[in-house]
Amino acid sequence: MKRTIALIVRPPAEEARLEVLRTEVEALRRRGHRVRVRLTFEGGDARRFARSAGRGGCDVVVAAGGDGTVNEVVNGLARVRGACLGVVPLGTANDFAASLGIPDDVGSALKLAAEGTPRPVDIARVNRRCFINVSTGGFGVDTSQAAGRGLKKHLGGFAYVLRGVENMMKFDVHKGAFRVDGRIVHDGDFIFFAVGNARQTGGGMPLTPIAQVGDGRLDIMLVHGMSRLQFMALLPELRAGTHLDSRHVSYFRADEFDVEPEGELCVNADGEAVAGESFRFDVLRRPLQVIAGTGAEALGD
Repeated sequence: MKRTIALIVRPPAEEARLEVLRTEVEALRRRGHRVRVRLTFEGGDARRFARSAGRGGCDVVVAAGGDGTVNEVVNGLARVRGACLGVVPLGTANDFAASLGIPDDVGSALKLAAEGTPRPVDIARVNRRCFINVSTGGFGVDTSQAAGRGLKKHLGGFAYVLRGVENMMKFDVHKGAFRVDGRIVHDGDFIFFAVGNARQTGGGMPLTPIAQVGDGRLDIMLVHGMSRLQFMALLPELRAGTHLDSRHVSYFRADEFDVEPEGELCVNADGEAVAGESFRFDVLRRPLQVIAGTGAEALGD
């Protein structure tokens, strides 16, 4: 089946990858697909382009970039009927693409986006910001995320190591009240929390390791207050996804999740910052059709 495809590209740092993408676009056009390409220049472009493409009758809107680009495209498509989402991973971590079994190879990912079968994937929301992967709050999340993006541009995956060292140096314990479907489950000290639609974030950390993207629910992981040394001992389990049995960790599945921190907090929604003094997490009623790889555990296959 021939499709009309909007390809929204956040230009990668490596010109060679952009050349590969150009070659693959030409190949799709030779196979009869209509491909419209838009390059982003500043924040918000991908969201606007996606909304316009969805309303303009495109069959597939492809986010070619990292998790932040995917997030913008999702926010553009969240209330548009008809178009489905494809992903070509061009970022540093590409956590959402990994969760859905989307190939790292540019050509394979674009071919899948153009010719694959869409699957329903939930769209989560924190306050008014939609996200499709994972949102985190507390440790390692602050308004200096723009500096983090600059590091990733120059250092790639090593930027996560540097940010991890920096975060440990300014280790903070936060306070807040947490409600799961209206019931208070914790009121006191915490290190951080993760709200997962999918399973991994931060360059491959499976913080919500049993989440399924189409079950209509949120997976919530809360790390309680502890000392710096205790947290450092827990880190290998968080990286391996074996932390659910830790006495320092609580895990829930819910329709709604409310966080009321003491003072303002910044949460990360697919790499995008959302600041506030209270947060409501929920799932939109209508899922988004997403073209994913085969056999991905997050799909429930």
